[in-house]
Amino acid sequence: MRDGSGTSLTSFYRYVPELDVHVIDCGGRVDLETGTLRLHILRREIEARPPRDGVAKLLIDFRETVWADASVHAELSRVTRSEFGLNSENPSLRAAILHTERSGAVAENEHWFGSEVAAMEWLKG
Repeated sequence: MRDGSGTSLTSFYRYVPELDVHVIDCGGRVDLETGTLRLHILRREIEARPPRDGVAKLLIDFRETVWADASVHAELSRVTRSEFGLNSENPSLRAAILHTERSGAVAENEHWFGSEVAAMEWLKG
């Protein structure tokens, strides 16, 4: 299956079994359809590999993301936080976000990093 840009929808995802971490690379152009499909794939992968310690660990890379427009970014953020459950009230999900312009803690279960190494260290926690 491919998204609108011709990219394989599964090429954005990998699982790191030794750390029990799901890695999502959101590089490239992301529209609402692509982002929604990727969230569905991620949910399926987390369900297929239940977290060993009860906490799903995500590393999400936004360093090369190009949003189709601001409304797409806003809607996918809303869906991720409300429907997918990435929020401070959900202790069963922990996310390390890679970004070029932001870093630091957003919540106890969400931190932003500039490097994958630092993000993985935090997720190992």
